[in-house]
Amino acid sequence: MLANSSKRVVARGGRSAGDKEASLQVMVPARIKREVSVRAAQEGTTQRTIILRALKAIGFVVNDDEMCDKRKVR
Repeated sequence: MLANSSKRVVARGGRSAGDKEASLQVMVPARIKREVSVRAAQEGTTQRTIILRALKAIGFVVNDDEMCDKRKVR
């Protein structure tokens, strides 16, 4: 399925070069925050990856390249 968005056509779930990152802040129980942090540390990944993987599991379209670690390497 195609979606037309301001002069550009993007396949549903696809990303175009114009896609930007956006902050999403939500309140969750402290226990959930700790569990997400611990899981990320155990897997050597980020909280972002844990959350995006969970969203993908419930049906959101999340591309694999969107789950990669966006932190800068020092």
